[in-house]
Amino acid sequence: MTMGTIEQRRHPRVNVDFFADWGWGPECEFYDRVTSLSISGCFLATKRELDSGQEIYLRWSAERAGTISLKGAVRYQLRVMEGAPPTGAGIEFVNVPGESMKKLEMLMSSNI
Repeated sequence: MTMGTIEQRRHPRVNVDFFADWGWGPECEFYDRVTSLSISGCFLATKRELDSGQEIYLRWSAERAGTISLKGAVRYQLRVMEGAPPTGAGIEFVNVPGESMKKLEMLMSSNI
């Protein structure tokens, strides 16, 4: 599956490099790197197999914004080539509470 062009994105995306806890439930049992971020989603660099439409939980701490906990839906899985292990997944945030949205906006403004 191909990634959308920048014109298709609803919100500006910034390149970031931090680790986030994530998982199938709020306990977030996995730990991987987030490499791009917008207020509507992120790219999670992980070798774990994820299916489009799966919901995951994400949590990380940002210096100025504090802890951010979100739910996301897997929109695509990226592979270097067919049959290769995945290199990551595009995650769209879903049902973001107002407080988390404020923290995301603060994080975005400090990274631009």
